[in-house]
Amino acid sequence: MESSPTICVFRPRAWVARWYEAPRMIEMQLVLEQPELKLSLPAEEDSLPVVRQALRSLGETVGAEPESLEDAELAVTEACANVVEHAYPGACGAVEVRLCPSAAGIEVSVRDFGRGMPDASELADGDRGYGLALIEGIASRLDVRHDGGTELAMHFGLESDRSAPVAAAVAAGDPSERIMRRLVAVIAAQADLPSDRMMEALLVAELVARHGLEHLVEACLRIGIERTDGGFTLRVGPLEPGGARAVVAASGVPVVGLVIERLADMVSTETMPDGTEHLVLGFAAAQAETGS
Repeated sequence: MESSPTICVFRPRAWVARWYEAPRMIEMQLVLEQPELKLSLPAEEDSLPVVRQALRSLGETVGAEPESLEDAELAVTEACANVVEHAYPGACGAVEVRLCPSAAGIEVSVRDFGRGMPDASELADGDRGYGLALIEGIASRLDVRHDGGTELAMHFGLESDRSAPVAAAVAAGDPSERIMRRLVAVIAAQADLPSDRMMEALLVAELVARHGLEHLVEACLRIGIERTDGGFTLRVGPLEPGGARAVVAASGVPVVGLVIERLADMVSTETMPDGTEHLVLGFAAAQAETGS
């Protein structure tokens, strides 16, 4: 884990092999003290709305004006689309996105590990392509770097409509609920979950984000989302021993019972080698029948 606070896609050791076996895994890590997001996603079109929603969530956390945030979304989407189209011809691969908002704007890095591209300074104007020109026209700064692939490092000066310190907004916990809800909404829609099941999945995601923070073993929240046939699996941790069950228990409502257990199709605990836990939840298009 990085020593500095971060919101990012994280690859716990137990998930490394699964990443290559199941390239549809999305992984992230949310460090609570500072709004920094790092995502690792499959380099495919379905990942683009995930990146947009993550950027929007963090932009709203720092109070960015909607118009400037939309411009940033357009540029970052174009950078990720370039990876999807060009980085891994005929093969699977990943795109890593790092978003670091502050009162001065937002730093965004989009990186691939594919065949790369020539440095912008080496290209004639006519060869630079519409996408790169679009990004340059929106970003206040753009650097193209090469190190086992290509990295586009961008800065966007997002005008803010509030003066509250970024740290205070993050400390309040709102980024975790907002980000998890939006990512689950995108994945649920892509899995063709009907509207009632999508709303149930969103409620569960909100409850897990809200109560999971109380049982984290460190100041970060790691999230993994894996697409499955007809649904998806959500992993949240690292939680203290017994934390997974405690999160489920905290969702209890009189008469209704444990909301997480009632609405998720699968609820289990994954114990890691260091003794920490991950709460694992499964959702399918049609909820399994449960006894009354």
